Amino acid sequence: MRWSVTTGSLALKRWLRFCLISVVFLNLHSVGNASDQTPLPSVMSINLCADQLVLLLADHSQIKALSTLSQDAAGSYFHELAEAYPQVDVSAEHILPYAPDVVLTGPYTSRYTLSLLSELGLRVESLEIATSIEEMLANVIRVGNILQRESAAESVVQDVRDRLAHLEERVAQLDALRLASGADAPKAAVYDANGYTVGHQSLRGEAMRLAGWHNVAQDRNIESYGVLALEDLIRLRPDALIESPYSEDTYSRGQALTRHPALREAGLNPLTISLPSNETICAGPWSVGTIENLVDARSLRHAN
Repeated sequence: MRWSVTTGSLALKRWLRFCLISVVFLNLHSVGNASDQTPLPSVMSINLCADQLVLLLADHSQIKALSTLSQDAAGSYFHELAEAYPQVDVSAEHILPYAPDVVLTGPYTSRYTLSLLSELGLRVESLEIATSIEEMLANVIRVGNILQRESAAESVVQDVRDRLAHLEERVAQLDALRLASGADAPKAAVYDANGYTVGHQSLRGEAMRLAGWHNVAQDRNIESYGVLALEDLIRLRPDALIESPYSEDTYSRGQALTRHPALREAGLNPLTISLPSNETICAGPWSVGTIENLVDARSLRHAN
């Protein structure tokens, strides 16, 4: 059975995206900050994940430019919003003409570029990769502070915590039904191209745990990232496989492992849960949507 976020819950997905983009729009045009007295710092992002938090929190007038990946629909959650801003290459000669007050980047930007920018007097802030909801929220608060958009950041954090509390109640109800029937926790594995998988020290790994799925990667002692061979998958016998193809309908052989005939020959027919790649590459409030989708898949499995 295949359960796709992009098909099975299209109406819900569109509604959630509309709500989040509406929050961003209100943030961009809000007047509740100190900007009437003190100009807000201008910002440039040269990292895909930083792009998302800038678009989420910054006032429209603050954004000088975004990374070249900001408009990529497969990787950028806010790719439509990003179309309103210039794109910039990660090089000092392209960045300097914009003269931003702060440059936001990530851990993989060339240290030579970052050193040169610092030497030329630009403030550079590097965001860590979030591997948990709490780390994601910490990044939201940090970007809010950098952009002097603390109120917007606090609003996002509160919304995330409210949604998590509601999800906790849903998972508790599903667990109660499972325990009453004497069943074990449902088993799942992230199974991306070439068997790439994640453990509990990752955002999707945490999403699985919070949704009440047992991650079989931990049975292979995978803590953060690793690979599950097809033979491992057959032996571990997950009830569901979670995939996140970079773009729909472009499956290579490496991406088609969830459809491998060996799984069926071994008597396995796992539910395939397909998550949009632009909701799993970078951490943000949309990461709660990943947990919601995994809880929905549990509910579907229980109903069937």
